[in-house]
Amino acid sequence: MISIYPTIYHTFQCKADKCENTCCQLWTIDIDEATARRYRTMPGPLGESLRSAITVDDDGSHFVFTDKKPYCPLLNEQGLCKVVLELGEEGLCETCHMHPRFYKYIEDLELCGVGLACEASVELLERDALQFTIEDDDNEFDTDETITLLNVFQLLGLGLEPELLQYTPTPSADYYANLLSLYKTTEPIDAKWTVQLNDLSARISILVDTVTNYVKTDGKTQYDATFFNKVYQYILYRQIDMLADHSLEALLDYAKDGTEYILMTGAINGKPLQQVARWSQQIEYDEDNVELLLQNYDA
Repeated sequence: MISIYPTIYHTFQCKADKCENTCCQLWTIDIDEATARRYRTMPGPLGESLRSAITVDDDGSHFVFTDKKPYCPLLNEQGLCKVVLELGEEGLCETCHMHPRFYKYIEDLELCGVGLACEASVELLERDALQFTIEDDDNEFDTDETITLLNVFQLLGLGLEPELLQYTPTPSADYYANLLSLYKTTEPIDAKWTVQLNDLSARISILVDTVTNYVKTDGKTQYDATFFNKVYQYILYRQIDMLADHSLEALLDYAKDGTEYILMTGAINGKPLQQVARWSQQIEYDEDNVELLLQNYDA
């Protein structure tokens, strides 16, 4: 097995109560059966809190957050997890313990990473270069050596042209109208996502002008071309395994549209890092939404 890691994977650390956009919200979190059994028999106030927070149906046990109760009920007033405080990280279910780490597999290649729905991951991506390390069972690779995303594609036998890994903003009324229309077909994570899409669609001409002016600030006060290019490449990296079922062109379109949407929303509110996490929560953390978009690009 050959494992590839972005270098930010090794430096990732949860911000816990310092996070302004906690991951412990909005999701439906599947609880593995071993943990569910442990929670069902756990004594004391924590056990009672766990059982009252769990929804059980024919598909298993879940933590379900809603618009009315968006935050995990196991967070205390300081935003810290009661399970971690009392039991340590080993007390978490598998999903909570692993998040935001992800692992994708292509034959004997393992692609690892930390998801961009996490505020800390986005901050690391902004700060550090997007590079990767390789680990393998036979120690054939030097773990101190870093490679680029282009090298990752080469390991997969894909001779990608380097310019395809470069993101270029292309604000236009037709493009933005089509992109927003496509995103309206995705399953929304919450009502705010739908409101945002409708607001953007209602002022396309203003949106194009805002993005155009925002991009002109590169190297000055606002737009950071290097950061957006890293976002584009990281979106590509996370979905490389989808090349088993979809074309390279579809994957490139998916990453381009995702980065462009983050650019539009970042230009409007001046908080691109926040918009990266928001986009990731809505799109790439919903496999049905990813599949819907890729099928559209392949059509």
